[in-house]
Amino acid sequence: MTRTALGLALAAALSLAGAACQGKPSAGECDRVMRHVVDLEAADSGAGAVPPDQRAELEARKKSVLQSIGTQYCRDEMSTAQVKCALEAKTLAELSEKCEKS
Repeated sequence: MTRTALGLALAAALSLAGAACQGKPSAGECDRVMRHVVDLEAADSGAGAVPPDQRAELEARKKSVLQSIGTQYCRDEMSTAQVKCALEAKTLAELSEKCEKS
C-alpha cells in the first residue's frame, strides 16, 4: 500500500464523521473497523489480483497502514452505529454512501 492508499483509507474512515454520538465503540470494535477499511481499500486497489508469492508483502503493507492510522479517531469520533455500518459495508463506495449518514 502506498501513501495514496493510506490517504484513501483515512479518508474513508473520516467520511464516517458527522453523525450524532450513539455510544462509543470499544477498542476491539475500532480495531475491527479499521482493519475492515484497510481491507476494503486493498480490494479497491486490486489486491485480489496479487499473485500468491506477493501475498506476504501485501499483508505486511496492510499491517503497516494499520499501525500508521491506529484506532484513536474511531474511539474519539465514531459512534457504535457508524462502526456497525462500516463493518457491514462491502465496498468503499458503500461505506461512504451509507455510513456517512449513520
